Amino acid sequence: MRLEDLVSTESLGISVLAGRDGLSREVLWAHSCEMSAPERWLGPHELLLTVGLCIPQRAEDQAAFVERLDMAGLSGLMVGDHDIAPPLSDDMLAAADRLGFPILLTAAEIPYAVVSRHVAAATSSSQILQVLKLSKLYQVSANAQNPEELITSLSTLLRVGLVVEDGITRMSVLDSDSLHLGAAGCSQRRYPLRGRHPADLLVLEHEGEPLDSFILVHLMKVLEVGVDRLLDAARLRAERSANALSLLLSGAEAHDADDLLGGFSIADGYHLVAFTPEAGQRVALSVALREAPVLVGPGRTSHLALLPRAAVESMKKLAMASDIRFGVSSVFTDYRDARAAAEEAAKVLVASRHSDNPWVEFEGTTIAVFARSLRDSEEIISGVLGTLAGPGAAAEKLRETLFAYLRNDRHWQITADELGIHRQTLSYRLNRIEEETGMSATRSADLAAFWIAYQAWEATQSQ
Repeated sequence: MRLEDLVSTESLGISVLAGRDGLSREVLWAHSCEMSAPERWLGPHELLLTVGLCIPQRAEDQAAFVERLDMAGLSGLMVGDHDIAPPLSDDMLAAADRLGFPILLTAAEIPYAVVSRHVAAATSSSQILQVLKLSKLYQVSANAQNPEELITSLSTLLRVGLVVEDGITRMSVLDSDSLHLGAAGCSQRRYPLRGRHPADLLVLEHEGEPLDSFILVHLMKVLEVGVDRLLDAARLRAERSANALSLLLSGAEAHDADDLLGGFSIADGYHLVAFTPEAGQRVALSVALREAPVLVGPGRTSHLALLPRAAVESMKKLAMASDIRFGVSSVFTDYRDARAAAEEAAKVLVASRHSDNPWVEFEGTTIAVFARSLRDSEEIISGVLGTLAGPGAAAEKLRETLFAYLRNDRHWQITADELGIHRQTLSYRLNRIEEETGMSATRSADLAAFWIAYQAWEATQSQ
């Protein structure tokens, strides 16, 4: 039955208030509900019958109410012609017209039970076949060994394509592969799944062969269970991944790391990849759903992913298919250098902000302090900074002055402002640095050595 069949039934006294373009919507059932969020209690292709208690008072809330009912897949809304319902605003009716979501008015003397019986009688002829198919649907569900097998078997049984998209990443979580989006002669309908995790079901149908509404309701319930199980496992893996990466960045041993990285040898090299924190949840879940050999978690200034060299191409494909920008470090071969690799990746990300390429890799020769062990770092620090690397307030003051001077590209005023000192004081300190180290703060070769020592100091202090 369709809504236009109800409207054309003279004895029901139904008129159309708005959303006339949606009168061809199928009606599986008609149900009365006065709860504040009726979309939680009714499913796709069901007609909401109300005396108006569930309809909000304010115009903007009424428009949002219609949008929620339409998003949930309801056929339409029927209101009784009496004084209990609040006035239906122009905003509400305009939203219904825009969405093609019918709002119907029925005569006050018509009981809603009459409407429900009329719908039930119209659909009863196909109920025996529906029950048989429903029984088969639950049999298939019980026999499926995993969610992937479940969606493939259901697709074969129902002769439709089924795709489940995660609500956060918008990536495909399950895909029956039997029909494809955009295929010739294929139409698509989208329904929100109401499990613990946000997800949508896309039903791909051959033209003229729509999936029965009665079966659709049960299909969604079955898939909600399987999708929740799959996303529960993915989120648990993402949490383990973030914890393992955090331990590595702090210099601690992460027992989960080797398992999550799929047995790849760190001796073969790994990269740290930096990206914006806003994309952290999307990347972490995408990686976890694929069970990719990648660790993802928050860093000091950006989100990070640690991946073996062998996983670079798969991660690069993720970048190219998204709007996320990634900065990629050079190759490292020791977990103890993870923090240094993270700093390098973060700098590449910052430097890539004007690039059109979403995947920007480190260019140039990696300084030995990054590519080798922390022992090399300590030797460079001692050899270049000398007494400035030692303890004590005087050494610390000169060391921080030098680092600020380098960090600010030798801009005197910016450096003085950062340190909160006068330019004359900065000049005095730079002279003292030259005396203590025997090196010049203006000669290129000495500045290069100072910069390497500064990077080495940052690497060792972050461990």
